[in-house]
Amino acid sequence: MAKRVLDMLIWHPEKDIGKCQVTYLHRGHRGNLKTIPASNIEGLKGGFMIMVDGSMVPYHRIVKIECEDKLIWAKNIKGGDFND
Repeated sequence: MAKRVLDMLIWHPEKDIGKCQVTYLHRGHRGNLKTIPASNIEGLKGGFMIMVDGSMVPYHRIVKIECEDKLIWAKNIKGGDFND
């Protein structure tokens, strides 16, 4: 589902991905979560977000997508805590 939302943000003529941010599980980072500007996404391929620095983040690690401080999408995580 996160990929569909990212596709929409990238390709929709009325959306501006530059106003969005993506939070994903990143072990070792504070709280095991990392938030990045969605403008850091170079492309979507296979099961991954490809970042401008060449790193790849699997879609299943994405926990939420926000645009202009509004929650657009959030992963349904059992237990209700992203830090589990």
